[in-house]
Amino acid sequence: MGEVVHVVAITSESSSVLESMKSIGYPIHRAYIVYRKKDSLSAVESVNRALSSLVDSKILNFEGKNIYQTVWELLEVVRQEVEKGNSILFNVTDADRTLCMAFVIAAQISNSKIYLSSDNGAKFLQTPPLKKFNGDRIKILKVLVGEGGSVDSINRLIELVDGKIEEQKKYMAQRARMSYHLNELEADGLVVTERKGKHLKIAVTDLGKAYVVMFG
Repeated sequence: MGEVVHVVAITSESSSVLESMKSIGYPIHRAYIVYRKKDSLSAVESVNRALSSLVDSKILNFEGKNIYQTVWELLEVVRQEVEKGNSILFNVTDADRTLCMAFVIAAQISNSKIYLSSDNGAKFLQTPPLKKFNGDRIKILKVLVGEGGSVDSINRLIELVDGKIEEQKKYMAQRARMSYHLNELEADGLVVTERKGKHLKIAVTDLGKAYVVMFG
């Protein structure tokens, strides 16, 4: 059985965060302490002192990062832990708006639990179930990221994803399949498309990149 890893946001408070970690009812094998403001450092160091004497803890500084930059970096950490068989718990007890949004998005994408303190002790937040994406759609997103974020035509995307463009009859099936996947990805906010003359420019969104960080 894997370890339980807590990812904890800190803005200004330490005691309520530590209390929520104790009362949530899960063990703490490792902790990542996340902050984004210099004036949070005193509270961060207080939490780190309390945790480091008991478990492995690491401080992550996200100063100057926007929501999706924070999501991407969080998911890199989460993916490493998940690949080891570990479970992730996100703690938003003391999260500011940016960290709260980033934690919720990262928890949703990674199918992790998220919790916070309440009047009756810590409790988990309910989030919608993670939508499952097949390998083809993740591959499309990964290819777009690898091309710097976009391609200038659907034919170019087919060539990159499939390795080649087939002869006419098979090409029509290729194009229909790619169009279907792109329509679904765009509906989910993971890509955007723009018509440029005869060509369709296809670009991955920040949310789409987050899925690549976690699953690509």
